[in-house]
Amino acid sequence: MKVVIDPGHGGQDRSNHGPTGYVEADGVLDIGLRLRKLLEEAGYTIKMTRDSNETIGLYRRSEIANDWGGNLYLSLHTNAASTPNAKGIEIFHSKNGLYGDQYHDEAKRVAEIILELLIEATGLKNRGTKTRLMEKTTSSIYGRDYYAVIRRTRMPSLIIELGFHTNPKEEALLKTAEFRQKLAESIAAGVKKAYPVETPQEHSGGDTGEPEGKIFNEHQLKVMIEGQEKLIDGYIEEGIFYVPIRFLEQYGYKVRYDARQPAVVIDKA
Repeated sequence: MKVVIDPGHGGQDRSNHGPTGYVEADGVLDIGLRLRKLLEEAGYTIKMTRDSNETIGLYRRSEIANDWGGNLYLSLHTNAASTPNAKGIEIFHSKNGLYGDQYHDEAKRVAEIILELLIEATGLKNRGTKTRLMEKTTSSIYGRDYYAVIRRTRMPSLIIELGFHTNPKEEALLKTAEFRQKLAESIAAGVKKAYPVETPQEHSGGDTGEPEGKIFNEHQLKVMIEGQEKLIDGYIEEGIFYVPIRFLEQYGYKVRYDARQPAVVIDKA
């Protein structure tokens, strides 16, 4: 399972800040680094769009995610409002991007799981999971996802707004390492719940042959797709090799979750 962590802003984009010195770019980077550590320890493969205070454009962020072939995109932010009374956590998710609506159901599912755990851990107001589309009819992206990083990514994508830094009480929380760790742990728990990954079991003795479908290392399996050989990340459990199905989207298939059945549906795109 390949997860892209995108700490928002950074570099020259450091204008978003709270009333007593919290800087969004620094806060979400710290949360992102904590989240990376937690997910890597749990067996996930992680790509960060930035891991330091650097300037990364919106289009470049989605390019990094797409080029890497991520399965899930998490953009981390803290919120702002003109009133200090605005509060709580909300998550925006894919609905209708440049690649259509194929990621909507899955993104909504994951957003709901992560938001529930964030609210449970922090006690902050639940502002819900949301979508936002471009409403201007003259726009070239009319009817598409409003936010570029959601619109342009080729995977289920979330923008996670982790409280309001313009709210004095929430800014005070965001300035503490303890609270940022709690946020990272909640997001990590959500990813684990949505995409369980088990640690490969160690096997000793009695095995003299290679497993069927040659394994190149403990995390990869050779898979033939329409005559083309691909190395796919996965894991072994009790002698059976498991691979995530989202990788099929890289090869022209449409993978979606149909909550009505419920079932994962794979179609030719």
